[in-house]
Amino acid sequence: MTSRRVMGWLGTLLVVAGVVVVGVVAYTYFKGHNSATPPSTRSTVPNTNAQINRQNRHFLHVSVHHGLQLGQAAVRMRIPAIGVDSPVIETGVVNGQWQVADWAIGHLQGTANPGMAGNVGLAAHDDIKGEIFKRLGELRFGERVYVYTRRAVYTYAVTGKQVVPYRDGAVLNPQGRKKLLTMITCTPYWVDSQRLVVFAVMKGVRPLPTTSSYG
Repeated sequence: MTSRRVMGWLGTLLVVAGVVVVGVVAYTYFKGHNSATPPSTRSTVPNTNAQINRQNRHFLHVSVHHGLQLGQAAVRMRIPAIGVDSPVIETGVVNGQWQVADWAIGHLQGTANPGMAGNVGLAAHDDIKGEIFKRLGELRFGERVYVYTRRAVYTYAVTGKQVVPYRDGAVLNPQGRKKLLTMITCTPYWVDSQRLVVFAVMKGVRPLPTTSSYG
């Protein structure tokens, strides 16, 4: 076999290897951006809907038996420490997975509304389509997060953060009558193989004037 033919075969092999590598990277990237918070580590896809139904029953039970009113939907979120000021929209479940809001923060369907006993789940992209939660990991203990409804603004204080497996949904579980907020995005940046989760607890609420743009 001549050296020219050997070089030709080597060139072909390098091209094929390059195509395979690009394909793997593209598959990993798009898989990491199709959903916000998948089901828990032991669940199959249909169990996400079951988890939502369990949480809805929990919220209704707490509301009826403890005299609480179900909160209004979130419409805006501010996190001054990392420069976030974004609209909040409702994000539903498609094929068993919560969707990620584009150019906004998504309130995960079935989780609590602000002010409710339970766990408010909010998620956003970290590296595409607004990358609103790009700096989420910079939040420190005690820093404030403000979640707006059309009638009030709820103040939450950061209590901690954690990196969890991609399919770990247990971070959204309610904890009795505590009023919690859980913020979720992908990590590491541009790899998105895991979830970065920041936890907060409600500290207060104040009504908004009726003339407010969110009132």
